[in-house]
Amino acid sequence: MPPKGGNVLSTEESRQAIAVFRFEVIAPLVVRPLQPGERSHLLLELSNRLWKTPDGRVIRIHQRTIARWVARYRERGFAGLLPEVRLDHGHHRLLSDEVLAKAILLRQEDPERSIQAIIRILELEGVVEVGQVKRTTLSHALCRAGASRAEVSRSKETFRLRESPYPNAMWQIDTQEALRIPDASGRRRTLYLVAAIDDYSRHVVARFYTADNRPSLADLLKRAIIQRGRPEILYADNGANYRSRLLALACAQLGIELRHAQPYRPQGKGKIERWFKTADIRHNREAQALIDSGRIKTLEEVQEFFSAWLQNEYNSRIHSATKEAPNDRIRRVDPAHPLLWVSPDELAKAFLAVETRVVTSVGTISLEGNEYQVDPRLSRQKVTVRFDPYDLTHVFVERDGTSYGEASPVNLLSEERRELPRKESEERPERTSFLALVRAEDELRRFKEAGRMSFAQKDPGDRP
Repeated sequence: MPPKGGNVLSTEESRQAIAVFRFEVIAPLVVRPLQPGERSHLLLELSNRLWKTPDGRVIRIHQRTIARWVARYRERGFAGLLPEVRLDHGHHRLLSDEVLAKAILLRQEDPERSIQAIIRILELEGVVEVGQVKRTTLSHALCRAGASRAEVSRSKETFRLRESPYPNAMWQIDTQEALRIPDASGRRRTLYLVAAIDDYSRHVVARFYTADNRPSLADLLKRAIIQRGRPEILYADNGANYRSRLLALACAQLGIELRHAQPYRPQGKGKIERWFKTADIRHNREAQALIDSGRIKTLEEVQEFFSAWLQNEYNSRIHSATKEAPNDRIRRVDPAHPLLWVSPDELAKAFLAVETRVVTSVGTISLEGNEYQVDPRLSRQKVTVRFDPYDLTHVFVERDGTSYGEASPVNLLSEERRELPRKESEERPERTSFLALVRAEDELRRFKEAGRMSFAQKDPGDRP
C-alpha cells in the first residue's frame, strides 16, 4: 500500500502509478469470474504475498485494504483506484548510511525483531541519540533497502509447468529480431517480430515492425485484442517495453492482469519461445532468402507473405502438443469464461500516453513543440493530457478525473512518413520459394487472421 506519509502526490503521473499498483494487487480478483470460496482463498494469498510499492518499499497488504480496492474498482473502474490528492506535506529526516547499515544487520539477525526493538538497541549501543530515530522513518528506510520483516524472512517460491484451462486465460507476449531488409542507402535494416500466443490454444497473432519500441507493442496488442478479445493475464519478460508505464496503465484500464517473468527464469515463457523457434525455421529463413534475392523489397511485402504463412501454415495446422489446430482450439470457449470484447475507441484510449501540462493564461498548452487551445476555464491550471505520440492531431484533456474534451491544434508541426523504399537487388540464383507457394495457395485468406484491421495510418517504427 502506498505510504501514508513521505512522498507527496504532486503529479498526475504519481497518482496513475499508485492506481496501476493497486490494480496489479487486485487483478486476480477482478479479471475473471470466481468460483465459490475462491475469493477468500485469493484474498488470503494476496495478503501474504510481498509487494513492491511505487516508492520502492516491499510490504504485505491487509485483506481489508485489498477488499476495499476491489469494491472501489467495481464501482468506478480504474478511476476508483486513483488516490486522493494529498494537501499535507510530511517529511522524514534521512538516516545516515551507518545507522541504516546497523539497522539492516539487526533485522537480518532476527527477522521477527520489531522496529521499536531495533531503535532501542541502536540507542543503547550509542549509535543514535534517544528519540532521534522515529519508527516510521526507520520502517520506510528498511523497506526501501529490501530489509523489511516480510522480505528478510520470505521463503523461495517454486513453480510448475501448466496449461491454461480455456482461451484468453493467459497470453504470452515477446519480441524477437527476425529479418534484415535493405533501405534506400543499401544498409540492412532490422525487422522485429512481435507476437502474442494464447496459452491454451497456441493461437498466435504476430506482426513485423521496423522498431522494437512501445508503439509497436501497443499496435500488436490492439490487433490481438480486436481479433481474440482481451486476455485475463498478459505474461511478459522484463524488457523496457514490457516494464513501461504505458503498458501497465493500459492493462489496468482494460482490466488485464500484467505479469512478468522472473529475471533469469525463462521457463515461464516456454510457449512463446518455442513458437519463435518455429517461425525461425519455417518462415524467417525462407523470407530472408526472398529478401536477399530481391523478390521481397518492402515491409508491406514482408507482412503479406508472413500473414499467409501464419494463417495457413501455423494457425490452421495441427499443433504437436494439443493435437488440434490453433484456429479450432481458440473457438472452444468455456461458457463460464466467455470472450470479452473491447471497442476500438476504448482500446485506442487505453494506450494513450499520459502527461501533465500547465494551461497558459490564454488557454493554451504546449506538447511536443505543438500548441493547442483548451477550454478557457482551465487557464493557469494543471491538467492531464492523453495522446498518441505518433498521432499528435488528437490530444485529450482532463482535470481531476473530469474530461474537458479534445484540444484544438493551433500550431501543429507534422512530419511526413518515411516509407521503406524499394531497392533494386543484384540478380541471384533462383531458389524454390516455400513462402511464395503458400501465398499463392490461399491468397484471398492471407489477411483473415492477421493484419485485417489497421489501427494507425503509419507504422510506429517509421518515425525516429
